[in-house]
Amino acid sequence: MERVLFICTANICRSPMAGGIFDALAEDMRLSFRSESAGVAALVKEPAAPHAVRAMEELGIDIRGHRARQVDEAVIQSADLVLTMTPRHRETLHRNFPEFREKIRTLPEYSTGSATGIADPYGYDFSVYRTSAREILRHVELVLERLNPEQRTSGT
Repeated sequence: MERVLFICTANICRSPMAGGIFDALAEDMRLSFRSESAGVAALVKEPAAPHAVRAMEELGIDIRGHRARQVDEAVIQSADLVLTMTPRHRETLHRNFPEFREKIRTLPEYSTGSATGIADPYGYDFSVYRTSAREILRHVELVLERLNPEQRTSGT
């Protein structure tokens, strides 16, 4: 497992935050894993939402260079694992890209086995983005533990 793809709706809030967190933690852990993100209804070429940028800055992560992109077959094919923010995103990808069904899960499903999703903070105040970022952080930490079991057993 080396490349994880995070999917949300517009690719300006949740999935760029998840990707930024994933890459920062993987780098801190000296892991070769890297992420990408895309949206099922992307606002193509738009930057990350200002509140998403600010929430990431609080975690010491810079996503200002992010630009939204639409999910397509090539980007899914290049990923080892595809993690969506909600069951609806997962079902959209299952319907549109059935040949990749086995590698598409929701972030909460993959990290904890939960059937829930990550709520969309778009249109809400900064506190909702902060809450979303922290929820994503908890799930991404668990994803990295799952992808790198040696890290968990070594106590680092």
